[in-house]
Amino acid sequence: MDFSTLVLLPGMTTFAISVTVRPEVSQPGAADYAARGVFSSAPTDVQMQDGTVFSDQQTTLGIRISEWSVLPVNGDRITVNEGVAAGTTFWVADSSGDGQGGMTLTLRKTAPPE
Repeated sequence: MDFSTLVLLPGMTTFAISVTVRPEVSQPGAADYAARGVFSSAPTDVQMQDGTVFSDQQTTLGIRISEWSVLPVNGDRITVNEGVAAGTTFWVADSSGDGQGGMTLTLRKTAPPE
C-alpha cells in the first residue's frame, strides 16, 4: 500500500500550511524556497529532577518526504506563512521519519546552539 499517496497526500492537501525554508545547513548558499507542512504547537510540561516543573512549547511541522527534493536538517530555518504563527521563524531542532513517507520536524524559536 502506498501510504504516502493514499493517506499523507490528502491529509497535506486538507491541513498543510505554506512555509518558507531557508536551507542554511542542508544547502548552504541556496535560495529560500516555498514548501508546506502540517503545523502544530502545544504546551508541554517537563518535571525536573528537583521536582520543579519546566513549561515549554512543543512545536512541530509534519511533512511528506516525497514533496521535498532535499530534506531539511537541524539548523535550517522555517518561516510560517499563514495561520496563528504567520511570520514566525523557527529553526529545525530535530527530525524523525515515520517509516510511511512522512517526517516530523521539531521546531524551536530560540537560536540554535553555536
